Amino acid sequence: MEKINNFYLAQLHNGENVNFHHESLEQLNSADPIKLGVKEQIDTYRTACGELKLSIDVFSSSELSSESTRLDARRDRAYSALKSYVKVYLNDDDVKKAEAAERIMAVIRKEERELGNPLLQGLAKESTTLSSLSRNLEPLATDLEQIEASGRLQKLKDANQAYIDLQFDRYIEKSEKHSGDVKAARAVADAAYKGIVERINAQILLNGDEGFASYVKAHNALIERHKLIVAQRKGRGEKEKEATPKV
Repeated sequence: MEKINNFYLAQLHNGENVNFHHESLEQLNSADPIKLGVKEQIDTYRTACGELKLSIDVFSSSELSSESTRLDARRDRAYSALKSYVKVYLNDDDVKKAEAAERIMAVIRKEERELGNPLLQGLAKESTTLSSLSRNLEPLATDLEQIEASGRLQKLKDANQAYIDLQFDRYIEKSEKHSGDVKAARAVADAAYKGIVERINAQILLNGDEGFASYVKAHNALIERHKLIVAQRKGRGEKEKEATPKV
């Protein structure tokens, strides 16, 4: 009994993500959503895919898009670096440092629990989440100094503010109604796709794969094709790194 395979959509680049959802939507339409039991879900998915395409079109047309991508990646790295750095001190032999790290991590976990993981959010929401985290970590200045993490928090603040400042310029530049927030649009489309996959797999688990086998086989082939695209891209990236002379 074959089910739809798991696929980590976040690893896809924007263009790859749009293409995957476009092909996925075509497969669903061809297979008959009613027979698959996803008639209501596909309407939501279709709308999300349309919004994603529009967001990317707006984003790509902006002269500041490449800089926006660079600054967003910079703040993502700053957040991941701060979080990873603090985690290292959770088991430090120095009890004071371990306790300081635990208090800092408690704030980070609380923020993720209440506002969500900023790395998985839309661009505008990520700005708000990171600003909130920065504010709530400020009272722990002594703890941050205890594990020498003050500089890392400042890097996160600076990176987030740089992104916010650029977006102000970008939204002046682009006066269209649509925000072009690709990250948010991707999150909605990915969630709609995941809902369809979960529903189909649940039906297969309960009733068997009769009526689903042909679609599942075709869709798993689509997934494998896109996994190969990702693998080939990553492989090229590693080769380019190896070929780059070290200075």
